Amino acid sequence: MSILFSFLLTFLLMTVCLPVQAKETDNLTGRAKNLPDSTEIFDREMNKRLQELQAEASSEGISCNDPRKLRILFHDLNDARFFIGSLESWAEDNSQIAKRELTAQQSVYDGVLDNGWIFNRLKLASTVKVNGQLVGTDKFGHFIDQGFEFYTPYRQSGYRMSTALHSSLGSEKGYSGGASTGTISYADAMANYQGILFYHALAEGPNPYFRCSQGKWTQIREFRWADYVDAGWDEGINCSVMASPEAQAKFNANLAKQGQTCPADTSACAQLNTRYAVFDEYILSPECRKVAKAPVGSYGSGKSPAVKSSTGKSGKGTR
Repeated sequence: MSILFSFLLTFLLMTVCLPVQAKETDNLTGRAKNLPDSTEIFDREMNKRLQELQAEASSEGISCNDPRKLRILFHDLNDARFFIGSLESWAEDNSQIAKRELTAQQSVYDGVLDNGWIFNRLKLASTVKVNGQLVGTDKFGHFIDQGFEFYTPYRQSGYRMSTALHSSLGSEKGYSGGASTGTISYADAMANYQGILFYHALAEGPNPYFRCSQGKWTQIREFRWADYVDAGWDEGINCSVMASPEAQAKFNANLAKQGQTCPADTSACAQLNTRYAVFDEYILSPECRKVAKAPVGSYGSGKSPAVKSSTGKSGKGTR
């Protein structure tokens, strides 16, 4: 087998097997520059998709006794295409959404990502601002696709969230991060966690998005990204970890060249440590967890009390 053929085969297999959200994002470079908030645009799009779910569920005659099929249908309607999350693709293509766009070579990942001769020539997931937070568009793919993937172990384990989050972080250390790009993103793991909560709240729990009315699934409340997106989605606060010491050293050197540190805001980490104390090891980075917890009740996120629960919106779940 020729060297060229081996290279092409390896590249093809890597591309085909690349996880849905294998992109990285840089929420640190250019952090101080103003970026308009796009929350309303994202809210409208998600509610549009929930209305499409309602119409399709009615068309397919999904039973009111089967919320599982409603979850599956939502995911099927919004599944990733060509390894990129559908909501991520929509955000990247939407000219109304203000974005910060970088290649790896322009970012803190210059020379850091595994197989840099390939990945350093790819465009990173853009940074957008939602609920006042700087987040990568890839996080919305994690919310929808990995949230759905890890909802299954959550439910099958009797709503034991730690079981689902252990699998979620394992994927970040493996095929979704450490073994593909060489980066372990705790912000990805946070988006996965919030996606699990969303899929449970879709048609179950005390405050679901859908209930049955006259034998049909009907949306009864609007979706708000502010109920899910917080500083834990920001890789400038919930810092990623490089899979090798060499890559971590290069990443740190790139940060130093920019005059930056991660976490960029230790007070945000303190608040996250308080809010997510039950599951911090699975969704908060080691650097963020080093920061002392903020006083209980000091986390002014404006989120509903139901979402603040670490066990899930239904109140179910154990460590």
